[in-house]
Formats: sequence, C-alpha cells, structure tokens
Amino acid sequence: MFFFVVLFLVIGVLALYKGADLLVSQSSALAAKMGVSTAVVGLSVVALGGIMPELSIGIAASFGHANDLIIGNAIGSSILKLALVFGVAAIIAPIKIQESTLKHEFPWVLLASVLIYFLAFDLTISRGDAMILILLGIAFQWYSIWHSKKEMQKELGKQKHKRRSRAALKTGRAWVKIVLGLVLIILGAKLFVDSSLALALYFHISELLIGVLVIAIGASIPELVVTLVSAIKHQPGLGIGNIIGSNVMNIHVVVGVAALISPLSIHPDLLIMDFPTLIFTAILVAVLFKSSHRLSRFEGVVLVMGYLLYVVYSIKFWG
Repeated sequence: MFFFVVLFLVIGVLALYKGADLLVSQSSALAAKMGVSTAVVGLSVVALGGIMPELSIGIAASFGHANDLIIGNAIGSSILKLALVFGVAAIIAPIKIQESTLKHEFPWVLLASVLIYFLAFDLTISRGDAMILILLGIAFQWYSIWHSKKEMQKELGKQKHKRRSRAALKTGRAWVKIVLGLVLIILGAKLFVDSSLALALYFHISELLIGVLVIAIGASIPELVVTLVSAIKHQPGLGIGNIIGSNVMNIHVVVGVAALISPLSIHPDLLIMDFPTLIFTAILVAVLFKSSHRLSRFEGVVLVMGYLLYVVYSIKFWG
C-alpha cells in the first residue's frame, strides 16, 4: 500500500513536469505562429484549460447549493495564486513582466477583484450579476487577443503577421501537444494531491493540516508548475499570463456560470476580511511589479509570508 502511494506520488510529479514542459514549449511555438505573445496563450488557452476542474466543481456545487464552497474557492484560490504561486516562483527564479502585460492585462485582475466585492455587497450574486461577470470574462479574452495581435503587427509588419496567421491555421500539432500538456498537468495534480493525502493519513497528520496544506497547495500546483517551468525556460510571459488569466476567469466564468445556474448567497463576514484581502493582494502584486517590472526573491518572500498570515487568520476565524 505504502509503496503504491509513493509510486503514484512520483508519477504525479513526473506528469506535472512533462505536462508543463510540453505546455511551455508548444505555447511559445503556437504564439509565434499565431502572431500573439506567449502571455496571451497563457491568458487564454492555458488559463481556460486550468480552470476546467474548478468550473466542474463550481457547477456541481451550484446544483447542490453549496454557496460557501463556490465563493470560498474563487476568493481563496485567487489570493493563493497571486501571493503563494507568484511568491514561490519568484523565490526560485525572479519573475520579469512586460510593460504591455502590466498595463493592459493586469488591470483586469484588479477589476475582477473589485467587481466581485461590489456585486457581493447585497449578499447575493444574482443571475443578472452572473451575466455581467460572464460577459466581462468574454470581453477580457477578446481584448487580450486583439491587443496582442495589434502589438505584434507593429513589430513584425502586417504581411509577415498574415503569413504567420496562415501558418497557424495549417498546423494542428502544437494544439495537440498543448492539450496533452494540460491533461498531464491536471492528472498529475490529482495524483499528487490524492497521494499526499494518503501519506498524510498514513502518518496520522491532522485533517485540518491536510486541508490547509495538502489540498490548498495541491489546487495551485498546475499554475505553480507552469509558472516555474516558464521562468526556467526564460518564457515568464506564459506563467504570468496563466496566473492573470486563471484569476480573472475563475471569478468571471466559474462564479458567473455557478450563479447563473443558481444565485449565490454571500456570508457577510467575507466582506470584512476575505474580499478586501483579495483586492489588497492584487494591488500589492501590481505595485511590486510596477516598481521594477520584476518580482525579486525578497518580494517573493514577502508575498509568501503574507499568504501564510492569511491562512493562520482563516484557520482561527473559520475553524
């Protein structure tokens, strides 16, 4: 039993690495062929693939009227990705961000954070609110692709851009490998989380600690691995785009679709700490990036420490 658990854990880690490796290399190739930046591939293709498990959970939870699970997942995972994932990635390898991404895409994270707080002020995310969220999610995807193509046209020239676009339409191999990479990452993350959970139970670690550490960190593994591998391969745009895209789409699409199925009631205490924490974290990350267009190791430590403080607060408040 113990041997197989460790074996599945190792397989999960290998699947995560191989999936991220495929995703980063093929996303870069696809971006070049389509005439967009790797950040846009992260914002769209990778982010949409990454939120599929959360979307499935959100839909199932909505039919089961598990409102706290939906909102808690959206807010908690957004804070985790901005603070913990960016923080850990920066500690291992400082992350650089392009001015264009900081100026045109990152504000959508701030918008999503403030908007969900505003919509939740009446303690309900209605179907009307859901439509606003979903439409803005679609607008975010359209704007990201449109703006990137516009920037690439300026750099490459219209004729060269058209040739690259036509080449993208003729090539399906990169898409197949990207999908394969996403599947490996999702399956690898599940194997890692399930095996870690089994090991924790085997060594009699408390369920609370399992929930806070294993499940929370396990849920962020796809984004963490993609961000780390993209930084190591000197393609930080993909990792940054993945975090930005998954955060925006998690709030707009996951919450939006769930609320469209069944309006969500909001616990009033969330308005006091959790929603403001999300907004503060988004602003902090934006300020850190803006100061030098990179996240240093020290700034990564600050983000990780901040997230750990939030976890301690959550355990004391909600435990």
